[in-house]
Amino acid sequence: MEVSESLTNAAKAVPAQLGTAPGPAGPLGRPQEAAEARVAESHPFVTVIIPARNEAPRIGECLQALNRGTYPKDRLEILVLDGESDDGTPGVVMDFAAAGLPVRVVNNPRRSRCAALNLGISMARGEVIMRIDARNYVPPDYISRCVRTLLSTDAWNVGGVLRALYKNVTQQAIGLAMSHPFGVGNAQFRLGRRAGDVDTIYLGCFRREVFSRVGLFDDDAPVLSEDTDMNQRIHDSGGKLYLNPEIDVFYYPRETMQDLAKLYFRYGGARAGNLLKHGKLTSVRQLVPLAFVTGTLAAGMLAPLSAWFLAMFAASTGLYLAVNAAVSVYFGIRHKGLSLIPRLLVAFPCMHFCWTFGFFRRIAQGRGHTRHWGY
Repeated sequence: MEVSESLTNAAKAVPAQLGTAPGPAGPLGRPQEAAEARVAESHPFVTVIIPARNEAPRIGECLQALNRGTYPKDRLEILVLDGESDDGTPGVVMDFAAAGLPVRVVNNPRRSRCAALNLGISMARGEVIMRIDARNYVPPDYISRCVRTLLSTDAWNVGGVLRALYKNVTQQAIGLAMSHPFGVGNAQFRLGRRAGDVDTIYLGCFRREVFSRVGLFDDDAPVLSEDTDMNQRIHDSGGKLYLNPEIDVFYYPRETMQDLAKLYFRYGGARAGNLLKHGKLTSVRQLVPLAFVTGTLAAGMLAPLSAWFLAMFAASTGLYLAVNAAVSVYFGIRHKGLSLIPRLLVAFPCMHFCWTFGFFRRIAQGRGHTRHWGY
């Protein structure tokens, strides 16, 4: 599936009901000033922040997608926070700047993603601040849709739905597993089944003043879901998170099961980091893999001691294998790819078990642990 074709097909007109923000009180004296005010109302200045390190093979497509955008270029700045790449990433960015895209490279000596985001926020000129990752590809109307959704709601942060692209069957299977309730529960930024208030937003389109109210991204925790942490602080401060399922953002999933396992091990550790910091999880769905994996393994270890534990182990394992098989076969038939089935049979348990193991590893380290996890 080609990126350019996928993004073009995904572009949709901005819905009329999202409208624009109400105008300022009182008329302006001159027609030119009034026209400029109307532009500022419907097109506030936007800063797009892109953390990057050694993303030369991918950031060109990301910037090309932004270059096709419908949002006025004179109301936009793009900051690529480069973590001292050694693969030519800054050069790729500067080529786009030379071609007229309002983008510049900012050195991020700390190299971490949160440090990049915080540096970008401190340098941003925009009234609206957006995050896009170097491996994301957005449709032409992405920024316009995000801004209009932000202006038409009282949300502090808005976003859309993550859609997978793929270059091979394993990557397709991983993307499918990461967009089905059996794999990710009711995470609406992956499912996109309803609009409205949610517990977390992927990437994010923020009102600038949000960061004055809740602070910047946490760059001190050894491992943390920075999106979830920020969104949790917004929610705890009385702010609203709004998901518009008509907004799409595309990405390439991991290409191997080994990389998927590493990713979900880190995801689990990051969620545990949020729990250690805030003393709570943001959703019941995060308890499901913990309860299943822990309960099943415990029952399996105790099965030799009791017929009851043996029956419990057999029932939970049998039910899981049956659901795993049913969902995997469903996807194989729906997408006319029988080669998807064995890969999906591996992908789902890989996600569930690695997430749980990563979660418990971080819990075992405790609050006093300070060494950062790698990516």
